[in-house]
Amino acid sequence: GVEERGEDLRPMHDGARRIVDDAIVSDIPLMYGPGEVGLAALMVANEESCAAPAGDGGDGSNSSAPKSPEIDMVGYIRSRFLDSNESEVKVDVEMMGAVIARVTRLCQFLRELKEGKHGCGNHHVDMERLKGVHKKLKKCRAWGPIPAEKEGKKKKKKRKAEEEKNGDEEGAN
Repeated sequence: GVEERGEDLRPMHDGARRIVDDAIVSDIPLMYGPGEVGLAALMVANEESCAAPAGDGGDGSNSSAPKSPEIDMVGYIRSRFLDSNESEVKVDVEMMGAVIARVTRLCQFLRELKEGKHGCGNHHVDMERLKGVHKKLKKCRAWGPIPAEKEGKKKKKKRKAEEEKNGDEEGAN
């Protein structure tokens, strides 16, 4: 049958969404902009969907969906911004090379998210370690000031403990 227009890109789109879902709960958004993350996710998803066996679509489900066509994203960026004057923006060739290198490096980071690297909270989370970090952060008040009602309770407990200690010392004398 005739495929719906654009449906051949569905495996790449779905794969990129899963990658972005992992990236958003990692350290990656602290180091890269949304456009870079989106582009790199599309690049990685395209690689995965093209490498998947026929009928797999790259997402692990055995659907009859066609594989995505292989798309040269870096070539697209070069042709869009360097080869044409259509955008009427003067593009620095060195800067474009740096952006492409950055996105290429980010692609590697995105591939490593499934291994639990780069702080990804969706894969291989050591809950005991996470709880330890959480305790330390609470102690150093990284979560903001302690609410007044809790502060008052702590002061009362401290005073009560001091009074008991002083009462014990006086009783011993």
